[in-house]
Parts: sequence; structure tokens; C-alpha cells
Amino acid sequence: MAKRPGTKCKVYVYKAETNMVLAAQRNATLSHSLESTDTDVFSIVCNKAFVTDDEAYATLREEYVQGNNVDVYIDLPSGEKHFGNCTITTFDNDIPYAELSTWSISLQVLSIQLVVVK
Repeated sequence: MAKRPGTKCKVYVYKAETNMVLAAQRNATLSHSLESTDTDVFSIVCNKAFVTDDEAYATLREEYVQGNNVDVYIDLPSGEKHFGNCTITTFDNDIPYAELSTWSISLQVLSIQLVVVK
């Protein structure tokens, strides 16, 4: 699928098994790879994720530090929607001088755990 200007791709990160939105992306990459153990893995990198508020930041950081999973919802322009329970692999802060602070959040999920929802 060619990249089209103005298309809406959305990635939302939730506290696992709740409706608490922790972050949403401004820019993200979804990658699919085959690990050496013949396991399909999806990687999601939110290069500029907006963390919704202080409570969401504290929760997201705690989930990362404790090694807990988070739920991720991906809405693609094709109409496909994916949902999965992911491990946070990185949680880095981008602290610009003149802009809103954003976070780089990398997540990983096994393909059998990333389901298409309608």
C-alpha cells in the first residue's frame, strides 16, 4: 500500500485489560519478522508517542519497569484493525527545547497474539 498524504494510521497503548489510554503515536512503524526460532514477531515502534497525562506516564513507566505487558490497538487506513498484548522493549524520552515532549516506545508481540478485529 502506497503512503498517502492525510491518511489516518493510529496506534494506542492501553494499560493491559483496561480502557486506560497511556499513549498514542504521532509517528509509528509496524514491522513483521521471523525470529530464528521460526516464531513470527511484530514490532511496533512509536517514534513520537504522546503520553496522555502524568498518571498515564507513571503507569506506563511502571508497566515497563515491572516487565508487564500492555495492550495495543492499531487502526490502519485499509480498514484493518489489530489488537495485541505487547511487551515494552524500550521507553525513551525525546525532550526538545521548543516542543511538546514525546516518547519513543518500542513494543513486541508474537503474531499469534496480534489479532485482526472488525
